[in-house]
Amino acid sequence: MKIVLCFLLALTGVLSIDVKSLLDTTYTDRAGNNVTLADLSGKYIGLYFSASWCGNCRIYTPKLVKVYNKIHVEKNWQIIWVTEDHEEGPADQYFKEMPWIRLRWSEKGTRGKSMFKLSKQKYIPAMTMIG
Repeated sequence: MKIVLCFLLALTGVLSIDVKSLLDTTYTDRAGNNVTLADLSGKYIGLYFSASWCGNCRIYTPKLVKVYNKIHVEKNWQIIWVTEDHEEGPADQYFKEMPWIRLRWSEKGTRGKSMFKLSKQKYIPAMTMIG
């Protein structure tokens, strides 16, 4: 399986944006536990943009889950899900299918939009790796 990765730090024009400040928030896991940027120290981070209503996301997410479950410990990798959903309920249901952490719903329209813009993605599903 091929996973197309866009390396954020290699992108031109992002040096003026403070990536660390953008990522410095509290995320949640499926159990509702808080995860901070400090907890992610030393890990490779993937920003995964998708939505429950997106057919291609529904096809891609289970494949990404399989890859993640195989390599996340060995490769020291964590994924942060950034929803592109329009309603919180469907986003919450969709997140139950994912083993990683998520950006809080309350930050979707601010921090989430900035993350998507910074990654220079245009469509979902999309994955951006931060090394």
